[in-house]
Amino acid sequence: SSITFRIIDEQDNQCNYNRTGVLCGGCKPNMSTVFGSNRCMPCTDTYLWLLVPFSIMGVALVTLLFLLNFTVSVGTINGLILYANIIVPGIVNRLPFSDPKIFIFISWLNLDLGIETCFYNGMNTIVKNWLQFVFPAYVLLLVGAIIFVSRWSSLLTRLCRRNAVAVLATLILL
Repeated sequence: SSITFRIIDEQDNQCNYNRTGVLCGGCKPNMSTVFGSNRCMPCTDTYLWLLVPFSIMGVALVTLLFLLNFTVSVGTINGLILYANIIVPGIVNRLPFSDPKIFIFISWLNLDLGIETCFYNGMNTIVKNWLQFVFPAYVLLLVGAIIFVSRWSSLLTRLCRRNAVAVLATLILL
């Protein structure tokens, strides 16, 4: 048996998932990076409509954390965060099978999409990485706005039950 090495001129042949370039850092022509993986796929601009459900999900997440008092100060979420961020990734990588539901659940707990989804045609890895910070920043801004406005609104203060800082801490931890 012999070992063969590919020469530098054929570096694109060593890349998987329609990737190309130095260290497989880019996508092949007419391909875009997708959320939820490192793959490159053909995409269209029709997926920009996903901004609407993401906006609604941000408000729903903040509302549920306030209404259910599901914060790190109460303690019920601490075990879930430990399970999702430390125990499961260590176990999932060693399992003989791969269940995508576990990966999606962990991704959602980390405020990530978890499924392969295009966003717009021509998206590269740098833009994808920046866009992954947009939803967590949006959610933190929502809570910050609630904290700011509750200083002048007694109704909002009663609705938040004085746990706005605990919700903010929970979102930062996620």
